[in-house]
Amino acid sequence: MIRVVLIDDEEHALDMLEIMLRELGNVDIVGKYMNPLKAVEDIKQQQVDAVFLDIEMPGMKGVDVARIIQTTHPGLHIIFTTAYAEYAIEAFEIHSLDYLLKPIKQERLHHSVKRIEEAVIGRSGGREEIEGPRICCMGGFSVQLGKNESAQLSWRTNKEKELCALLVHRSGQTVESAAIMEALWPESNAEKARTYLHTCISLLRKNIRESGLPLAVHKTGNGYSLDCGSLVCDATELEQLLDKTLEETGLGVQRLERIMALYKGDYLEDCDFIWAFLRREKMADKYAQALRKLSQFFKSNGQFSYALECLRRIVAISPDSEQDSRELMKLHMEMGERKEAIKVYRQLELEVRERLNVELEQETVGLYQQLTSPNFRIRSGP
Repeated sequence: MIRVVLIDDEEHALDMLEIMLRELGNVDIVGKYMNPLKAVEDIKQQQVDAVFLDIEMPGMKGVDVARIIQTTHPGLHIIFTTAYAEYAIEAFEIHSLDYLLKPIKQERLHHSVKRIEEAVIGRSGGREEIEGPRICCMGGFSVQLGKNESAQLSWRTNKEKELCALLVHRSGQTVESAAIMEALWPESNAEKARTYLHTCISLLRKNIRESGLPLAVHKTGNGYSLDCGSLVCDATELEQLLDKTLEETGLGVQRLERIMALYKGDYLEDCDFIWAFLRREKMADKYAQALRKLSQFFKSNGQFSYALECLRRIVAISPDSEQDSRELMKLHMEMGERKEAIKVYRQLELEVRERLNVELEQETVGLYQQLTSPNFRIRSGP
């Protein structure tokens, strides 16, 4: 039994969705809300697998509600409902599980519920989330003190935070003092930069000591290193899983679920650290390659909903990738989902033609012409 919450500013829409979900069975509706902020608060006290969320609501957009939910409950699945197809790109960008256009059809809703079930089963059968102290670099930078996401190492200054992130970034290797000063204080003279460095090292050591974490800053020669002890870094684990995926070892639902749980955003996202840009780009590229590999694996094994999920996530991070969008269109076509395939084309067209001001490739246009041809036959499914 999957547990869901419904959020919509229209009472009639809530009632209709509730009726349709109850007809499907195996769905426990633990809450219905017209007030999204009340829903966010109550979700903290409930066991919920997924949220059906209207995008266009007065006062607060559904995508903003989704971002709040995903911050506090990163494993909770979001299914957007809306009467406006133009919101699809924004919905994909925050990694929603599905996107339903109103009026919602029962068959399409059934497919969405199946995707939730598969995702929940995969999550429960996979490796448990690390609940102890840990270092988080995906989606930002923080040092978690325990299973409570809000319990984090606090920073006296932004430079103390950046220094810690830089030492984590170098994975225990000694970073020369000159390199640290150049990275953190490029506009300061050597004497001032050295003073700033010594101050930040002192602050960081005191912070670590007071937290009781198994971390240690070591002075070696003309540089410093960070010994992370038993603490696990999410970026290190993620890179190992991505490498194994590209080597085609251990492919499966558990692998996908773990990768999705770890990739909460780009490497050191929203941290304006110039020295992190290259690794951020490389990890994002490797993430997309791994998802392509997993998509091919799932498709070849008849697990089409997982193949769709992989392609949707690739398109979310690379909305102008015609090749990936075409693969997503083709998979929707194989599954008999003509409207979904057309929707992917419309999203791509918006991104490429209107935002980048370039023409779509002929192969993409040809695929769309095939979709809209009166001779196109909708298949019953793969």
